[in-house]
Amino acid sequence: MTTTKKLVSNLSIQRTPGIEYSVNPRPERLVFVCGLHRSGTSLVEQMLVSQLDLSCLRMRVPENEGQHAQTVYSPALAFGGPGRFAFSDDMQRELKSLNDFDEHRKTILSDWAPFMVGSSTTLIEKSPPNLTKIWWLRKVFPGARFVIVVRDPRAVSGATQKWSQTSLEELMMHWHVAHSLALKDISANDCVTIKYEDLVASPDEVLNRIAQFLEAAWRPKQFPIADQYKKLLNSNDKYIARHSCRFYGKGAWDDFGYG
Repeated sequence: MTTTKKLVSNLSIQRTPGIEYSVNPRPERLVFVCGLHRSGTSLVEQMLVSQLDLSCLRMRVPENEGQHAQTVYSPALAFGGPGRFAFSDDMQRELKSLNDFDEHRKTILSDWAPFMVGSSTTLIEKSPPNLTKIWWLRKVFPGARFVIVVRDPRAVSGATQKWSQTSLEELMMHWHVAHSLALKDISANDCVTIKYEDLVASPDEVLNRIAQFLEAAWRPKQFPIADQYKKLLNSNDKYIARHSCRFYGKGAWDDFGYG
C-alpha cells in the first residue's frame, strides 16, 4: 500500500507574533532532538534554546516541529500520527526513495528559513519522527548531532493514549518498535541519550552533559521559556498507574534501562 504524501506548504504556516526572526539565517550544523510524543522532547528543546547559543524554529504549528514546515518528507500524521507512525513500513520506504541528499538539504533549509530565530549557525529542530529517521537525517545533514530523549514507556503510553485511541499494549509495542529502529542508528560519535526522569530530577547536570556533547556556548542571558516548561515535575506515576499489573516482558525498554 502506498501512502499519499500530505506535505504542508509554507504558505499556510504563519510566524508567531512578537518574535524577532533571523534576517539572513545561515545554519551550518543541525541538532535534532529525537523522541516519541510525550517523551519530553519539547521540554528539552525549550531548555536548550533558553540556555545555549542555538538558533531554533518558531511558527504556528504543533510544538514548533519542523516536520510540519517542510516539503520533502511526510509528517507523522500521514502515517497514523502519535502512537502509530513507527509501525508504518511506508514511512521507511518513503525515506529510502528520498536519496538526492544535497537537494533535500537545500529544500528543507529553504522551507525552514522563514521561521528561524537566532544568530547561531547551529540550528536545533525537534520532531517525534526524528527518532525513526536518524540514518536518513545523517545523510541529508552531514555533521548533525542527535539528542535522544527517552522516557519510561509506560508513562509515554499512558500519556499518548488520549491521542492515539489505541490500547496500552499497542502503545507499548509502538515504543518498542520506534526505539528498536533508533537503536540500529544510535552512535556515540554523534548521539547523546538522556532520560526524561534524569532531566526533571537533575536539570543542571543533564544540560551540562548535553552542552558538552554539542560543544555549544552558554548564553550570557537566558532566553524566555514557555510557561508550561518553567516548573519541572515528574508526572510518570499517574500514567504508570494505568497499567495496573500488566507485564510486558522483554523489549527495547531493557536497552534503555527501563526493564
